[in-house]
Amino acid sequence: MPLEPDDQKHLTAAQGFAELSMWLDANAELEEIDPEVRHVPEVLAVRVKIYRALEKWELMQTVAKNLTEVDPTDSRWPLSWAYATRRAESVDAARFILIAAWELHEKEPLIPYNLACYLCQIGKPEIAKDVIRHAFDLDPKMRMMALDDEDLKPLWDSIAAL
Repeated sequence: MPLEPDDQKHLTAAQGFAELSMWLDANAELEEIDPEVRHVPEVLAVRVKIYRALEKWELMQTVAKNLTEVDPTDSRWPLSWAYATRRAESVDAARFILIAAWELHEKEPLIPYNLACYLCQIGKPEIAKDVIRHAFDLDPKMRMMALDDEDLKPLWDSIAAL
């Protein structure tokens, strides 16, 4: 459903405020959008950014889960859902979100990368090695990122060989 011009104006303003890290202003603009269309993906995408920045994990989790269900082809949403779930619930709950997402987004390197992070955090570094290898195969730049990621510290010594 396309937004009316007035609602589009508020969405554009919210996106601009979000780009400037003016999260409360961005949220205020979203609140000006007609309540009947606040559920559209473009609006919810800005909400995810706002909730992440404000560390409103439960709200981010709810919105990202909804976006995952509405638009399963976009890998941003299960990644955001898992990120929020890790903080709102547990690393293990987030891990299951990414396992399911990996089946749908097998070409997205951030999914196995984050899954490897979660596996390390729950004490499964050997499985994490196999998973992170997939991320490296999809995007070799992930290797350098991994060497700076505290979640992957258990793998640092073996990353060069992967």
